[in-house]
Amino acid sequence: MFQWKENFQWIFSNLGSSDKVGVNESGIGIFKRQPYKGLAKEILQNVTDAKNPELPDEVPVRAKFELIYVDLEDIPGHERLREVIHKCSEYYSDGDDGEKLRSIRDAADKYFSGDTKVPVLKISDYNTTGLRGVKEETGSNWTGLVRERSATNKSNASSGAFGVGKFAPYNFTSVRTVLYSTKTINDEYAFQGKAILTTFKEDGKNKQNIGLFADKDSENFDAVFDVNDIAPVFRRTETGTDIFVLGFVKEDEDTWVEQSAISVIEYFFYSIYRGKLEVEIRDGEKRVEITQNNLGEMITFYEKYCKEHMADDTAFKFTAPSYWRLLQDSRHKIIKAPFEYNGKSMGNYELYLLTGDDVVEKKVLEMRQAGMKIREDCAFRIPMNFTAIFIATGEGAASQDPKDNISSFLRKCENQAHDDWAADEYKEEKTKAKGIINRVHQIILDAVKAEMPDFGDESVDAFGLSEFLPNEEADDDQKEEKAFSDFRPLTFEIQSVKTGRKRRQADISMKKMEVQSVKRRKKNVKGNTIRNQTIKKELEPEKLLKY
Repeated sequence: MFQWKENFQWIFSNLGSSDKVGVNESGIGIFKRQPYKGLAKEILQNVTDAKNPELPDEVPVRAKFELIYVDLEDIPGHERLREVIHKCSEYYSDGDDGEKLRSIRDAADKYFSGDTKVPVLKISDYNTTGLRGVKEETGSNWTGLVRERSATNKSNASSGAFGVGKFAPYNFTSVRTVLYSTKTINDEYAFQGKAILTTFKEDGKNKQNIGLFADKDSENFDAVFDVNDIAPVFRRTETGTDIFVLGFVKEDEDTWVEQSAISVIEYFFYSIYRGKLEVEIRDGEKRVEITQNNLGEMITFYEKYCKEHMADDTAFKFTAPSYWRLLQDSRHKIIKAPFEYNGKSMGNYELYLLTGDDVVEKKVLEMRQAGMKIREDCAFRIPMNFTAIFIATGEGAASQDPKDNISSFLRKCENQAHDDWAADEYKEEKTKAKGIINRVHQIILDAVKAEMPDFGDESVDAFGLSEFLPNEEADDDQKEEKAFSDFRPLTFEIQSVKTGRKRRQADISMKKMEVQSVKRRKKNVKGNTIRNQTIKKELEPEKLLKY
């Protein structure tokens, strides 16, 4: 039986002039609605960002989610932690806070007393750097995850941008406590626990809601740095990081493995497809492994699972299968080109595009260099159906700075949930952000238009129609798309004039007609009549598009 040294304890500082805090932690609430999605996205983006640079490109990073059971005596300071949870429940005993705290108190009584084993979700990564900077004050991987709040210490090329992803695991702990253990590529060790509870009163003083399992004799409440002072079950023996979610709560007792696997595939199937990531999920004998080699099989299995078990889930749509079919279809086109904005290249983008009579939707999956799904763009109103994948790789950019790199720039446009790009998120460059987000849409639109049928030499170039178009820039490619898809006709004549061997130019003159006459013609005209080089077409000026 392991014995923790007495100087390592749960420490809750005096509240002082800080605000009192109830049970509803806003950071945790961000991921409450779709906890498995949040857990997969936040954990795996950290893992992919932490690839050990000493390893070859073809070696993937690996992540493992495993349910284990830990002896109570190995849980650091479990008696003190149970005591504090009871005091929190006493301090906030009424209303919604009181009800939620009673649930946390009951879990503490269940797991932190008697002869029991504690269910723990262990999340591990491999082929990574570990959480470097374990002894730094601020600005390191370790402090960003464990010791800092509302701060992000990632570079422009990384996935996270808000520093809130650290809260995702707290949705799965019945006692609001998570432990962290790491071994870095510099052979540093660190172990620390963090509990996010509520304000409580002790010895006549109000205490902070956040507690650390730390060295009480150190000035900054340091982590455990000596590997021999860490219980064996929590020791990290190879480079990388373990996260231990105490009192693991399964949102669904029987399907947490499936829910986790579906979330992994939905948001990281491209990284897995490229051989950059492998994921294992395990609960006893139940084991799922998702790799480059079996990705197609896993997508097929979980697509069927979703249809059978999640058809009524309106909060989640499993889109990975359609994009997987795009990548597997030999007809798909690959475009790799510089992303240019205002005449400046910001590194490359890649576009995978599939069109055809059997394509039934208009949609594109969009992501950055990190390879995590950010959003689906379905706001296309052109006649041709298509499926596409757009990746802002930023490859070949002058630097990782947002002004030079499209991937870094779009990272600044991401919202907290990492599921959309919006100009408002990048307030310092809001106008440019709006232009670049529109430019992404336009690149995709232009690529699709290039695949549309060519009507050849018999087509007529229509001049003079621009007066009927909206005189707005930009956004309004989407307005033009909508116009193209749902215009209603009005008759006018086009007189053809020969101007060369192959090309004809048309002078367009609108017929003068009364309103009642227009209405009559709309009812009676059933087709186009071509006579003596006069072409009559049915169009509506307000919704007319350029050809």
